[in-house]
Amino acid sequence: MRDKERIKVFVRIENGRTVCICKRDRKRCKRKGCSPEVVERDRFAGWEGTFCRDRYGKSK
Repeated sequence: MRDKERIKVFVRIENGRTVCICKRDRKRCKRKGCSPEVVERDRFAGWEGTFCRDRYGKSK
């Protein structure tokens, strides 16, 4: 099982900030000048908090 997911996207960066990011198969914006990139995403990021319980057995 892979823990990283590779997603093909179009990215527009202006002045060092990401202005627009769209998936390649579903480009929503009509802007020109977006560059094709591949980004990686951790599939299990944020799941640690799902399984945490306090000392009384309650989850948040």
